[in-house]
Amino acid sequence: MSRVNPIVSVDARKLLVERVAGSRYIVRSARLRDLLVYLCDRVLDDGVDEIHEQEVGNKVFGRPPDYDTASDNIVRVHASTLRKRLEQYFSSEGSEEPVSIELPKGNYAPVFRNRVTPGMAGVTNVQNVGGSPESRPTAPLNRAARRLDWRIWTLVALVALLGCASLFLSFRSPARDSAGFTQAPTVRQFWSQVFRPGRQTDVVLDDAGVGLYQELTGRAITLSGYFDRSYLRGVDDGSTAAKLPGDAAGSIVLKRHSSYASANLLWRLSQTASVLGGNGNVQFARDYSFHDIKSNSAILLGNSRSNPWIEPFENLLGLRWKYDTTSGTYYPVDTWNHSGNPDMFRSLGETGRSQGGYAAVALLGNLGGTGTVLIITGTGGSAMGAAGDFLVDEKSVAQLRSLLPRGSDPRFPFFEVLLRIKNRSSMPREAGIVFCREARK
Repeated sequence: MSRVNPIVSVDARKLLVERVAGSRYIVRSARLRDLLVYLCDRVLDDGVDEIHEQEVGNKVFGRPPDYDTASDNIVRVHASTLRKRLEQYFSSEGSEEPVSIELPKGNYAPVFRNRVTPGMAGVTNVQNVGGSPESRPTAPLNRAARRLDWRIWTLVALVALLGCASLFLSFRSPARDSAGFTQAPTVRQFWSQVFRPGRQTDVVLDDAGVGLYQELTGRAITLSGYFDRSYLRGVDDGSTAAKLPGDAAGSIVLKRHSSYASANLLWRLSQTASVLGGNGNVQFARDYSFHDIKSNSAILLGNSRSNPWIEPFENLLGLRWKYDTTSGTYYPVDTWNHSGNPDMFRSLGETGRSQGGYAAVALLGNLGGTGTVLIITGTGGSAMGAAGDFLVDEKSVAQLRSLLPRGSDPRFPFFEVLLRIKNRSSMPREAGIVFCREARK
């Protein structure tokens, strides 16, 4: 049983697990990380008090459900190593953690145990993350909580949307669309570099929770900090600085949600991959790795805040996406345009009328030079949807190709393009090209 102060919330313990998993003692071993996360999730999500070796061997290490644990000691070996790494973490970089994780011998269910650290001696409640009703300052925090409600519930709704979309796509037959591709040679030329027969292309969905955290706190998360989970060590500080209620920041970054804009594109991408004989593999940004983006082609959805995997490619592109705190929206900034008006794309539409939007598309080489990376970013779901439709419309893609240099190489050149989307538009003919240019090499 988890011997931890009940005031310490489940989210706080999950943040602890993420910090440990991202520490130098665990992060370099994918198997140790998978083992730690699986065992802790079983305790925190399922409330189990006992986990057996055979279950771990099957679920974590891919052994058959009835494999012989006596002759295969893979679980015991890794559990022993994990036990030592946990001890190392909590005696060094995790020495100030108010709660520790222990892996008892003879049972693989982790124990979350209260600790009294040097700076907390004499404190009755080891960690008061959520606080009791009597101890919380109610008025200002409740006001902040109400301001957060709509954004958090939007993320929750997107989980159901994404699940339904994935289920729907799995039963979708793209046969009716193959004829359209034969009538669209420029579209086929473009997408054949993204989805190659027999090669894997990762569709990397954005991390809406991490994007929202940065918007609320103003704290930037780099790819390195995102990948090794080190940003989680400053979540509480960010929550305090932004005057967020209780453990709201921790709850936000823990949620595995993608935006509607990204989920909306899965339909089109699934169709396209199937028609071209490609192997599309949907990934969540938090589960992606440097090995993947060096080895596979990828489609990165979102901006560099919500999808930090875009960061390594930004030096090849002039467009950046800036967050407007007043309107709560993003707009494109062309850093290669020295006209003296960097915010020229900030204001959309006329006063009193519904606004339009922008979308950006970039085609680049992956980090390993073995495939391509397609980046699709927009001011919202309709803008990104319009960009997706633009990229399968022959007239639109042919116009794009005509604006790029032609050489002896038959492949589509690497580029970036900014599209202007008219009000409530998702049709290709209403997605106009603002500018396009070759990407840097």
